[in-house]
Amino acid sequence: MNRKDFSILISRGSEAHAISLWILGTASIFIDSTVLKTLVVGLIVSFTIIAFPRTRTSIKILSIVILLATAWIALFYEVEGAIIDGLERAAIFPAFLATLVLLRATADNRPESQRAREAFSSLPKTQRAGGIVTGAHFIGAILQVGVFAVLAPIIGRGSTETDRRGIFLIAARGMALVPFWSPFVVGMAIASEYLPDVPLWQPVLLGLMLTVIGLLVSAVIMDGERKPAIIWRTLLSLGPIIPGVFLTAALVVVTSVLTGWSTLQSLVISLPIPCLVSVFVISAKTGKEVLSASLRGVGRIGPEVTIMTCAIILGTVFEAAMPQSGILNWLQTLKLSPISIILSIILGMILAGLMGIHAIVPGTMLLVLFVNLPSEVADLILMQALLVGWGLCTLISLGSLTIITGSVMFNLNPLSVITGPNIAYAFGIGLFCAAVLAALNIVLMS
Repeated sequence: MNRKDFSILISRGSEAHAISLWILGTASIFIDSTVLKTLVVGLIVSFTIIAFPRTRTSIKILSIVILLATAWIALFYEVEGAIIDGLERAAIFPAFLATLVLLRATADNRPESQRAREAFSSLPKTQRAGGIVTGAHFIGAILQVGVFAVLAPIIGRGSTETDRRGIFLIAARGMALVPFWSPFVVGMAIASEYLPDVPLWQPVLLGLMLTVIGLLVSAVIMDGERKPAIIWRTLLSLGPIIPGVFLTAALVVVTSVLTGWSTLQSLVISLPIPCLVSVFVISAKTGKEVLSASLRGVGRIGPEVTIMTCAIILGTVFEAAMPQSGILNWLQTLKLSPISIILSIILGMILAGLMGIHAIVPGTMLLVLFVNLPSEVADLILMQALLVGWGLCTLISLGSLTIITGSVMFNLNPLSVITGPNIAYAFGIGLFCAAVLAALNIVLMS
């Protein structure tokens, strides 16, 4: 067997693995079976082992570091059993990621997305700042880093590095605000796993309010777009895609409210059928193309499954070891005020981003710490602080998918897009959100 045939065999094996995890992960929402859990755990382990050699070097290094830290904590505090618990907790994540692949393929093949591309391409240069930050946000809410494939053609092949860099920096600010509210990002998935009692509609609504402020700050203060009429005209040009974004998010929220399922479970159950219906009504050919793209895509979620699984295991082991570690007792002696906790989460995430750390690592650790720490901070506020910090971390971290993918799509050096203005934006928006959340916490806890 030559190398090409071997590569095809591995690729098909990955697709079969991912589809099996998608189906079994969905089934586990309805069926509480030890046999099913064991089967899913075994598939996750084998899937990550197969996917590991083909993951990016940065993901390999991060995964190894996380696993070594997990092993040390588990052995030192004798909580090895928590590793299996972490694997069981991670069982839903492959289905979550696979559903996102289907969602992105659907959005990419809907006529609304094509009209959004045309609207972006026709934006005058004088309106690009407000248009790009707003458009990157709303399109990125579903397509996520796929938004860069929409934006990159706007500037043309003959553009200078300065032009490419300028557009990317604006778009990255829009993308950084997506985790504030979107149910379709990993941050919301992780947060809802540790704070399952927070109704999904609450962080979505609160996050959208903070997002509006963030978009206005970016357009008005950072990019000097001070004419409301131009910003409004940009929003109108995005009209074709905005209803779809909010309708999809609303579907997940309503499912969660009516059924009591978690964010992850609601997303996995509620989206596949509407996605398929929405493309097959266009034409059978479009539906088949979306199915084909989705099946290929789920075979490539190995790196994401690997890093998320490692992070969940670390969080579960850390949580199990915490009573013996004395960390909680030490934190309690500090008698942290609500504003101190909120700032610790948001600024901790931003500082981790500056050190090049992927948001999933500090996010998981901070959640485990503060969810288990008795405090006068409402669960909604803890969750929203994590989501704010998560989004702003992605703006300035060399380990974030936003920076990695965007720099490739725009042909830029990743180091060149970690800029002073965007760092200032991250800290400024972070401090503003911390003040808002602290004030809201007083109301919620009174």
